[in-house]
Amino acid sequence: MRLTAKIVAISVLTLPCVIHAAEPSISDILVKQDEARLVTISYKLGGAPAIVTLSAFTNGVRLAGTLLANASGALNRRVEPGDSVQTITWQPRVTWPDQKITDGTFSVKITAWALDNPPDYMAVDLTSQHNRTWYTCVEDIPGGPTNSLYKCDWMLFRRIHAEGVRWRMGLNGDTSGKYTPYHVVFTNDYYMAIFEMTRGQTARISTGTGGGSFYPDITTTYDGLRGTVSGHDWPTDGHAVASNSLIGKFRTLSGIDSIDLPTSAEWEYASLAGRTALYHWGNDTAQARFTEYEWNGTMANNAELNTSLGGDGVYRAQQVGLLKPNRWGLYDTHGNVFERCLDWYASGAAYYEAGTEVVGPVGPATGSTRVIHGGGYTHGSTGAYASHLEGFGSNQASGTGNVGYRLSCHADLSNLQ
Repeated sequence: MRLTAKIVAISVLTLPCVIHAAEPSISDILVKQDEARLVTISYKLGGAPAIVTLSAFTNGVRLAGTLLANASGALNRRVEPGDSVQTITWQPRVTWPDQKITDGTFSVKITAWALDNPPDYMAVDLTSQHNRTWYTCVEDIPGGPTNSLYKCDWMLFRRIHAEGVRWRMGLNGDTSGKYTPYHVVFTNDYYMAIFEMTRGQTARISTGTGGGSFYPDITTTYDGLRGTVSGHDWPTDGHAVASNSLIGKFRTLSGIDSIDLPTSAEWEYASLAGRTALYHWGNDTAQARFTEYEWNGTMANNAELNTSLGGDGVYRAQQVGLLKPNRWGLYDTHGNVFERCLDWYASGAAYYEAGTEVVGPVGPATGSTRVIHGGGYTHGSTGAYASHLEGFGSNQASGTGNVGYRLSCHADLSNLQ
């Protein structure tokens, strides 16, 4: 005997920024629960491919994503449109023993996200080709964002809402000429990895094996990431990379052809979570702030604190994600290791004239070294601010162990494979 639950099913269409001929739409939603309390949710997707997510509510209050952790089927992934019925199954008794599914207080919300306007969090499987999942908020991420899964076998990205934003880069009041302030206007949203790339993730992508190391990858060079300059020269050749480079391999694995290093502007904006300050928390230089958010060279408790958080107690670059994130959920954007960016390096007026406004900045056309941002664990606490940038050779490995990177990609996933 099958019991039909008294459930209000809500179909929501999230419109993208650019209107296409066909937009995704949800129809024919049906929700049932059987005698074993297994909930089956069926629907049809029309119009265009979409990323489909599910939310559940009781008395109008959204249930924690952890309660839906064992839901499976056509959710949190790309779904193709058509006449076929898509199915989601959920066994609430496993995660929600005291559930009241059939009393009229329970409802679900199915959202079809256009591929050029996806949800805020994207997880990419590094062990399986073209396996990606999306989540609407941090509470829905299985195991939470600091789960070790996302430091080795998967890579977790946060969407940065930047399109049309006018924002000041550089260091306000700088008189050295090195951090000349100027305004940028972003032309698109983008995803940024929440962690610095780990050695375990590099191993997964490059060889298919993983050693489980959660320490930043400090051995892969800029050329190793993108390919040598010939044919892969940013900005001359745009986002072109060598197919046998680490990023080239990751594109093949993920099916996302815009995976790359961030530009200097993208990195600094995400690091500061949109603030115009020294640090993502503001300009407060109290030691307590640094202890909360960054590994640096003046933290007497660097080794001790790392030990208490499960590290090995060695004074050096530390495992990613042990300290607190910025308000956009990105970890270690100050200190720990410098992070590579796409741009050629130049300082002061050679980079941009003070007070100018640059749309979609890609950096200088030529140079001899590439930008690294944010400072590393060898720097004093006040030196690991977001606009701190240096030049680092394209084929130069991190000899002192304080240069790493994190990856990004466009938020428009229309070309998703």
